[in-house]
Amino acid sequence: MANILFVDDDPYTLLTLTKAVKVLGHQAMAASTGQEALALAAEQVPDLIFTDMRLSNIEGTTLVHQLKEQEATAHIPVFILSASPSEDVVARAEAAGAVAYLDKPIRLQTLLDIIEEYTSG
Repeated sequence: MANILFVDDDPYTLLTLTKAVKVLGHQAMAASTGQEALALAAEQVPDLIFTDMRLSNIEGTTLVHQLKEQEATAHIPVFILSASPSEDVVARAEAAGAVAYLDKPIRLQTLLDIIEEYTSG
């Protein structure tokens, strides 16, 4: 069972993603701000993190940089989600240290495939 942190300032998106992961048999945490995400990640050390590119208080790439700078969270695979895909967004996500950029809304099968690939199941 994987423990996954979702970061998004849209409550509906957070609810949908956390419920989907729980249905798949995993644990889910939710954060609506970058600061909340950093605190949760350091305290709970999730197996994976999915963050929106555009949060109300911070950009997703900045959050990835901050996670990668902390020893406790540097090893965690981070995926950036965005509803506004562009080559620039993809390049910035990769440069920040994200594993990948994913289009929103993310398909349930894609989420399941990522969880299986990056965790023990």
